[in-house]
Amino acid sequence: MPAETAQLIRGLMDRGHEVGFAGDIPVPGGEAARHFHIDIPTGSKLAVQLREAVAAFAPDFVHVMAMSSAGVAKISPELSTCAWALTCHSIPPHERKLPAFHGNERMHYALRSLRFTANSLAWKWLFRRRPMPHVIVHSEWVRDVVVRYGYERDRTSLVSLGCEEGPRAATPNRRTAFPDGPRIVSTGGIAHTKGHHDAIVALAQVRRSFPHLHYQIIGEVRDSSYIAFLQELIERLQMQDCVRITPNLPHEQKQQALQQADLYVQPSHEEGFCLAYIEAAAIVPRLVGTDTGAIALVSEGDPAARVIPPCRPLEMAQAIEGLLQHTLPDDLMACRMQRLNERFSWGRYLDAHEALYRRLATVVETTNSTADQYA
Repeated sequence: MPAETAQLIRGLMDRGHEVGFAGDIPVPGGEAARHFHIDIPTGSKLAVQLREAVAAFAPDFVHVMAMSSAGVAKISPELSTCAWALTCHSIPPHERKLPAFHGNERMHYALRSLRFTANSLAWKWLFRRRPMPHVIVHSEWVRDVVVRYGYERDRTSLVSLGCEEGPRAATPNRRTAFPDGPRIVSTGGIAHTKGHHDAIVALAQVRRSFPHLHYQIIGEVRDSSYIAFLQELIERLQMQDCVRITPNLPHEQKQQALQQADLYVQPSHEEGFCLAYIEAAAIVPRLVGTDTGAIALVSEGDPAARVIPPCRPLEMAQAIEGLLQHTLPDDLMACRMQRLNERFSWGRYLDAHEALYRRLATVVETTNSTADQYA
């Protein structure tokens, strides 16, 4: 969410819009926006702080990029006369953490659903009550959840996130022998829903054909109990010499790891979109991802991408091994970037938001004008 917000702020300001940002601190990368303080985590002052920000900035449109169900309930009366929309990146219980039963998928997700029952019910209540005029999502997967929870499909907009061209322009047309072993990388938050344990189990199988493979897991630790489970799994499968977990790696080192990688794997169980996957697609030639978020759409038509169902380590192993043995076209990366830029770009992302802002603002302006005539 912070990465997307920064892109949106910079893009809108580059297009001549004046942008304000309400949050505890300026969003990294979007510091040029005018900042209005809101306490995080949000509390009893939220409505007052938002009211003050709106009064001071007088926006034509308010875009709520992230907010809890309780927060949406508090701010919606303050925005009742404004043009506004809410972006939903994910809805409980999806992508929520449960620091237990990492070795049993059914138990883990059943207990997680129970743990977040109140949160799920709160969102269902909001979506059925519909205090938010419009909801923006980044994948059909999330839109299906929003609609299933009670919101109207025709009041949602699917806006894909963008991608930027990576430094690798061409790929050699050969079956690589990988004399030092293939280099495989995953990036993103490290938590159960990201499925790194599936990748480790899969690579234990791939290791039979590629005994010197290297697998690096890069990302922010979101659940320390999951890290402990991964380390235990690595030891149990005797993968200590080929699997590295490198939390909180600086951006430059992460980019270097991607540039040196032969294959990128995204083993996620759940995703709202998966910006990490499309960012890797611009750099790493071979891609293996699960069918969640927009991963299948990003991979569509790509000869060096494979998409498998989530929670299927054996199928993941087969996909990885098959790609490592697959001859890649010389123009793979050039064709991929052309294809991705046709479907995903930050320019298209900004175009969609500008059009939505104008349409919703016009509706509110017309409604307010009509109300004034009869007041």
